[in-house]
Amino acid sequence: MRACILSIGSELILGQITDTNATFLSQELSAAGIDLIYVTQVGDDQPLLLDAMRRSLEYADLLICTGGIGPTDDDLTRETIAQLVDETPEVDEALLADLVAFFQGRGQEMPERNRKQAWTIPSATILPNPIGTAPGWLVRKNGKTIVTMPGVPREMFRMWTEQALPRILEHAGNRIIDSVNIKTIGIGESAAEDLLHDLVVRGDPQVATYAKDDGVHIRVTAFGDDPEEVRARRDACRAEVISRLGDYVWGEDGDTLQSIVARDLGARKTHLSIHEVGTGGALSALLSADPVSATAFDRNIVEPGSTMSETSAIELAQRQSDAVLAGNDGIGVAMVYEGILDDRGVSQGQLAVAIRTRANEAPIVSTWNIRASLPEVQRRSALNAIEALRKYLKDEPASLA
Repeated sequence: MRACILSIGSELILGQITDTNATFLSQELSAAGIDLIYVTQVGDDQPLLLDAMRRSLEYADLLICTGGIGPTDDDLTRETIAQLVDETPEVDEALLADLVAFFQGRGQEMPERNRKQAWTIPSATILPNPIGTAPGWLVRKNGKTIVTMPGVPREMFRMWTEQALPRILEHAGNRIIDSVNIKTIGIGESAAEDLLHDLVVRGDPQVATYAKDDGVHIRVTAFGDDPEEVRARRDACRAEVISRLGDYVWGEDGDTLQSIVARDLGARKTHLSIHEVGTGGALSALLSADPVSATAFDRNIVEPGSTMSETSAIELAQRQSDAVLAGNDGIGVAMVYEGILDDRGVSQGQLAVAIRTRANEAPIVSTWNIRASLPEVQRRSALNAIEALRKYLKDEPASLA
């Protein structure tokens, strides 16, 4: 199967936003064994958009479009696809009812212009969008497949994973594509690839590395005709990857650092108390963002940071690890970042994370030197802290918690 990606929106052409959707989809298609032949950007111009679609389908079996399915006059993707396949769009009453309910749930009345987001055509399968107002389409006609999805990344990522990709693979023939995503932290992408180099160049199973916000992910994908044989080759390669990366590996597929920590805390029937200084509450925010870990801590204290002082980040974190447990029999996490901000907005300093329980006479302290912008300092501080906590829970016996 050969594919093209069409990223739609004048804001892309003008450089106002970065096309992260195309990068994501390129990686997804590669992992699925689908041959991507080119990626194109086109503005909100219907004749140009129609021409780009036609040209793409001259070479490809699959055209993936992102963007241009909003409710405004310059959102032209639906009408252009309808013109391309010579079908007339009509309002789907069930979709319209969902849209009305979406706005009512926000205490709003649906604007009339949003009716176009309930359009469908006879050759389209609707791709639901549970977190937005723009459903997608999967259109099959004349041996070609066209997928259109929202331009908003968080909506597109979920629609692709849950709705579009499974339907595409159903029609990809008898070829089996079996993948697993191995997640690591504490090692860079180039260092991970060095350890896996011979597996990467071997090509089957396919091994690819991706730098993500929560570390480096390694996707292992096996191909073939026999499901059991494909799974066996995938799992053998997976075991080799895990063996080589060792303690850097923290999870797979849908795992998050937060959910792993929350499950371990739940098994111990304990909670966290958190005291953060200079990190903007980054650890508490990270835990709160995951439904599994949102209830993992009893209380949190957030204080603004300071520049380097006579009291080091390590000493301050050690002191706070005592105080943070006051009135709490769970696990105390104290994290302190002290840095100096230069005139370019770059902070250079040290993060200290101290973890202890009442059973420990002294906290377990970890430190990292960080040089980055303030938002990046906060992101890396939260990830370092939660990884330190994951290792603590893994290594310490449950009786100490």
